[in-house]
Amino acid sequence: MDEGGVEWTILVQPIQVYGSDNSCLAAGCSAHPDRLRGVGVVDVGEPDASCAALRRLVRDQGLAGVRLNLATGSDSLDPRCHPLLECAEELGIPVLVRVTPEQLPQLPDLVKRFPGVRLILDHCGFVDFADGPEGRAVAPLFDVGAHDNLYVKVSTMNLYSTGDGIAPETLLGELGRCFGADHLVWGSDFPHTHDRGYAQLVDYAREVARSLPGDGAADYLGRTAASLWCPPHETPAGR
Repeated sequence: MDEGGVEWTILVQPIQVYGSDNSCLAAGCSAHPDRLRGVGVVDVGEPDASCAALRRLVRDQGLAGVRLNLATGSDSLDPRCHPLLECAEELGIPVLVRVTPEQLPQLPDLVKRFPGVRLILDHCGFVDFADGPEGRAVAPLFDVGAHDNLYVKVSTMNLYSTGDGIAPETLLGELGRCFGADHLVWGSDFPHTHDRGYAQLVDYAREVARSLPGDGAADYLGRTAASLWCPPHETPAGR
């Protein structure tokens, strides 16, 4: 972060590595409260226990949000997430949702059912951008459309997936027009994306973000994340 000129960042629990054991994440964020905010994970499968775990995550461990893995092998969104979304609204925290392309058509219903919850779509719903924004594979994402309480995390892996079909700058611009540039959030996907160092991933994101008009680059690279995961009186003044 120091090398890349990044003053603060959001750390997201890697589901495949630690599952819902957020102790390492919480310890790191606790050690550097001026630089790090944490988004933990709870298990959707046991709503009662998970709601209790979510309250501990926020109230005791000091994390700023939760990540729900709804991409569990079914093409339907698991309704067991509903109590967790109600709990997130009670706690006033945003929810990062991991879904598959097949589940995307159901996302607007979830967004409308919980208008008081700020939902962030993880990794653009894992659609394939190889054929560009007009391709059939990305239609489910663009069909979701803009909603006041829906944000889209456009991570390095998404920008990489454009291949030769479209420039990443063009893709980011199209996503900004669809969802609103102030509703896009960059994710480095580091260290899962490790073809270059973190500082170089930051430089890459800054270069691509120049395609966004007005203050769009500043929103995408940090300002929107600050509005989601940092209380107003604690918002870092960093880049």
